Amino acid sequence: MTTAAPASGGAAGATATPLVEVTELRKVFPVGRAKVHAVEYVSLTLGRGETLAVVGESGCGKSTLAQLIVRLIDPTGGRIVLDGVDVTTLGPRALRPHRRKMQIVFQDPFASLDPRRPVGRAVAEPLLVHGEARKGAELDERVASLFTRVGLDPDHTRQFPHQFSGGQRQRICIARALALQPELVVADEAVSALDVSIQAQVINLMMDLQDELGLSYLFISHDLAVVERVSHRVAVMYLGQIVELGPRSAVFENPQHSYTKRLLDAVPIADPRLRRDRPLLTGEIPSPVWGVDDEPERVELTEVEPSHFVAAE
Repeated sequence: MTTAAPASGGAAGATATPLVEVTELRKVFPVGRAKVHAVEYVSLTLGRGETLAVVGESGCGKSTLAQLIVRLIDPTGGRIVLDGVDVTTLGPRALRPHRRKMQIVFQDPFASLDPRRPVGRAVAEPLLVHGEARKGAELDERVASLFTRVGLDPDHTRQFPHQFSGGQRQRICIARALALQPELVVADEAVSALDVSIQAQVINLMMDLQDELGLSYLFISHDLAVVERVSHRVAVMYLGQIVELGPRSAVFENPQHSYTKRLLDAVPIADPRLRRDRPLLTGEIPSPVWGVDDEPERVELTEVEPSHFVAAE
């Protein structure tokens, strides 16, 4: 069975033709006389209007996968098709019109914004770079509209990043991501640095924007409670490879891979009556670093139920 899996999971507005198709995607980083296999033979699809969450422990390759899909880094191998166009090997000039369709929101909103520039200029920058608006009343109006859309006061566009809270700064980053009316938004741990109450507000905003604009989300997270709230499908990554992929309900209610089960078992349970003895991960964490002539064992996924794929163990 191949590692590719069809998009499904009940996303509102999702269609049979996926927005994103990733096939056999790889990223290997040379490190001296060794190499780090950060992403290995990942295949997945993302439907229109769908949220696909990618989960796993730190260092499993989630963020590298996100950066590959939006072409912030170049893949070692494989194929990325965005809206029917293979963008894998496009150079900067050829890729530029396709960048309008894909945007990314990073984990740390403060690091994502220039502390020396008013936040309004940060939101306006994509519009100027892509020739969507010229400086003046039209640009100011577009920026004010984006601020309003993400729940911010448009009168604050002349303020600087340090004058906002973490949740407000992340809303600014979301407004910037929406400036070019993208179809795909990659959220790379976009709410993990926020307080729980603010986190819930930002998640609700993102879900409302998805319903309103038909956005597709690739949602990178280690927080399974958040993933269960926002996702239509879930991909579980381990050492750079996907070991389980399926609809949210299937992965959370009927996990098949032992690593998925351990991730779910590690979620804290507030009610002591519902707690149970849980097996803990033991031993050293395997390393993704390999010798120059060595290769990790390739994972193959098998469909165990409709649209639910699991790696053999």
